[in-house]
Amino acid sequence: MFIPKMTQNQSIPQPAVVVLGNAAIESKPAALHQAVHKAGAHVVPVPDAAQLVAVVDAYFPVLILIALPVVGDWAAAIRRCKLRPHSAAIPICVFGERLDEATIQAAHAAGADQVWTAGQLAAEIAVLVARCVEPPIIYLAGWDEPLPELARRGLVEFNRGAYFEQHELFEAAWMAEARPIRQLYQGILQIGVAFLQIEQHNWAGAIKMMRRGLPKLRGLPPVCQGIELAAFRQAAEEIHGGLMELGRKKWPSLTSPVFRKLSCTTINACISSGCARSGRCWRPPGWHSAPRRESGRAFAPVVQPRTH
Repeated sequence: MFIPKMTQNQSIPQPAVVVLGNAAIESKPAALHQAVHKAGAHVVPVPDAAQLVAVVDAYFPVLILIALPVVGDWAAAIRRCKLRPHSAAIPICVFGERLDEATIQAAHAAGADQVWTAGQLAAEIAVLVARCVEPPIIYLAGWDEPLPELARRGLVEFNRGAYFEQHELFEAAWMAEARPIRQLYQGILQIGVAFLQIEQHNWAGAIKMMRRGLPKLRGLPPVCQGIELAAFRQAAEEIHGGLMELGRKKWPSLTSPVFRKLSCTTINACISSGCARSGRCWRPPGWHSAPRRESGRAFAPVVQPRTH
């Protein structure tokens, strides 16, 4: 299958690395910014632990760094991030110049993925950021097998825009598979549920389901069980970026005349029912206008099987 290259009109938001604590930026600004920028990301500073969750929701970062000491209850902020399904997968690294055993234990108990001294972070920051921005490919057992029948049927339902039905089938495939490759089915079904939320005019629900599904697909092979996963993931990430650009306050009904008048040269317009009906708007590679069961259907990325 031919996958067209990205164009200027198609973009995924630049990855963010959230840094809680001004000390991290003030003590070693060059090393931190250089590592983040080299990986193609940008730093989002957060001075107070009370603001961490809101910033995570606003930017959906690939990594959270917490430089102790900080203002506020940093352990509670970590727990909130890790207890919510749509932010639980974001890696959190806690570090400081001098960490006593009680602080180290508190960080691990809260859910931090790494607890380092400032010196350890300085030595590892470049590798850490690079791995978070572009996770290494993991070839899980079963990645090169054909799709099982339940997942194949789920793929068909997804591509015809039957997002509830695809959820039922992919969930059954996920429950039937004991190996870690099952995350492929769960990631796809959760992105499908995000499109169901778009149809139901639920911006918050769509964002949360995108953020639950996308991390499960990161790090899987570009072609996984015959699915052109890299192209599918890119299209889904573009849609997530478009939803974030709209924002909750600018989210009108999908059938609103104002919404239909949005420019068709941006990703925002590609979830417009007007564009879906006309069939004349610009579409990113890998997207389609699904068969319509009712008004207000959104564009969605096609789950493409590999052709040989």
